[in-house]
Amino acid sequence: MAHNVPVDCLIERVWNTSQKEWDGIMLSGTLIDIVTQTAEDNSGDIIPVGIVLLDDGSFQCVPMEFIYRQ
Repeated sequence: MAHNVPVDCLIERVWNTSQKEWDGIMLSGTLIDIVTQTAEDNSGDIIPVGIVLLDDGSFQCVPMEFIYRQ
């Protein structure tokens, strides 16, 4: 379990085909927990996600591959 880990996370992600990397909005916040959820592509896969309290006071559920420790 995570306990108040400062992180940056990439939200509103889109795949940039020319640069072959993810683009999106990088926001700062605090990782407060790690859970699992089913993948959004209906593949039936279960992926680890972090519950992040963003600096603006909102919560986001972000796949762990898009969370970066500060």
